[in-house]
Amino acid sequence: MSERPAILALDLSLTATGWACGSISGVLKANDARAVNRLCLIRNAVLRLVRNEHTEPMGLVVLEGYAFGRLNQAHQLGELGGVVRVALHEAGVPVAIVPPSSLKMFATGKGNAPKDQMLAEAVRVLGYQGHDHNEADARWLWTMAQAHYRGIRPSTQKQRDALAKITWPAIEPSSVAP
Repeated sequence: MSERPAILALDLSLTATGWACGSISGVLKANDARAVNRLCLIRNAVLRLVRNEHTEPMGLVVLEGYAFGRLNQAHQLGELGGVVRVALHEAGVPVAIVPPSSLKMFATGKGNAPKDQMLAEAVRVLGYQGHDHNEADARWLWTMAQAHYRGIRPSTQKQRDALAKITWPAIEPSSVAP
């Protein structure tokens, strides 16, 4: 195992949190849990990903920010985001927050792109072979962090603008694992 820290990207969801770390990604399912049990289940699964001894040491977690347009789930998603942020803080892992519009702009060139377009672009551009919107978003978040920390110049001005709108924590760029 290398000593270079890895990046974990998370697209938080109450039922299917997408995650990506390097060439692997997946979905943390929480369909059957409710209320506080669901929050604990997702928090614990995220911490397992962060502490997994089979991956590189975790140097950063990238989260998609809150989608303020989802009023019917705003409180529950806020609780989930808060629980995960506190857990990551307590674990000593820096966090970068990517606004949904910046993520969409980076992936599609449109800050208000629908989920289906995000997924289609993940298949077309990233070679994503799955069908889960949350996992596809996590792969895009991971790609954005790689572009920033590894100095990979994005191919479009819209992608560069999207990256510039994010407050990235100071970590050693050359130490981030690919």
